[in-house]
Amino acid sequence: MEGPRVLLAAFSDVHGPRYLHYLRASLPSLSSAGMILIAGDIVDKGAVHHCRLVMDVVRSVYKGPVVAVFGNEEYDEVEGELRESCADVRWLKDEVALVEASGARVAVVGTRGALDEPTRWQARNVPNIREIYERRLALIERLLAEAKRGADYVVLLTHYAPLCSTLEGEPTRIWSQMGSRKLTRIIMQAGPDAVIHGHAHNSVKLRTTLGRAEVYNVALPATKGVTLVELRPRGLESYLLRPS
Repeated sequence: MEGPRVLLAAFSDVHGPRYLHYLRASLPSLSSAGMILIAGDIVDKGAVHHCRLVMDVVRSVYKGPVVAVFGNEEYDEVEGELRESCADVRWLKDEVALVEASGARVAVVGTRGALDEPTRWQARNVPNIREIYERRLALIERLLAEAKRGADYVVLLTHYAPLCSTLEGEPTRIWSQMGSRKLTRIIMQAGPDAVIHGHAHNSVKLRTTLGRAEVYNVALPATKGVTLVELRPRGLESYLLRPS
């Protein structure tokens, strides 16, 4: 099923207010977007009040739909507070949302994502973390299959990355603690239109392809500005808007 073109604006890892200046410099690009996607780490170290700070900057120029996932800095115990503080955001946690944008139906599968190797902190503090990641990956695979029904476009929005070249610039020894090779395989099999992730602050390659899916790292420390992604019937193209 094909629909009209949709311009998405995407970013992550504001770690409000640490990288908020990059978002402010990109504000002119937001007004033309049909939807904004945020791939986690809006706040730093669970500081809920900074979510509203970030969203007030966004809402100063943009009134349309905003869809976000939680990052590793949006701790589990503050998720409820974040939903209340930023109630104008559609928060997704291992679920799919069908959003009308620019006359098209965009299915967004939203998740924090998974790691091939839990971090030391996770291994010490999160019981059964490996099982949690395995169950999440199975759910993502199912949600991507379901999302194709009745949607013009399917986008996977995740904080952690698939293992691919958008992690270049990060030490290769920690790639397995930044993303998931299993997620890479799921993406290549499921074939969403776009995959948008964050978390990779030091990435030097911001875009790649996995199967038919275009993959974007939208972490502000790496991109230095909001990423614009155009979904269109004859494929997908994107470009980076960087502050002058």
